[in-house]
Amino acid sequence: MEKLAEIRKKIDEIDNNILKLIAERNSLAKDIANIKNQLGIPINDPEREKYIYDRIRKLCKEHNVDENIGVKIFQILIEHNKALQKQYIEETQNKMNKTK
Repeated sequence: MEKLAEIRKKIDEIDNNILKLIAERNSLAKDIANIKNQLGIPINDPEREKYIYDRIRKLCKEHNVDENIGVKIFQILIEHNKALQKQYIEETQNKMNKTK
């Protein structure tokens, strides 16, 4: 039982680190949205998404992670980050409209 508790504790630490990294990734969505908004480019960037998915597939192979799982996780992250970008741009535009 001690070994099981020890392994579970390690898993809990890994989960904590994963969530910290997701939060860090999400915080960058605001910066990306700001730049895209200033440059007048759309939130959706199919080329960037293709690059990410290709890179994730390669990393999955390197780390012996099921490629389908890796891609699904990043689909969720990418869609969430696009939603955060959209939300940030809308909030920024609403603030600007109120000050006019």
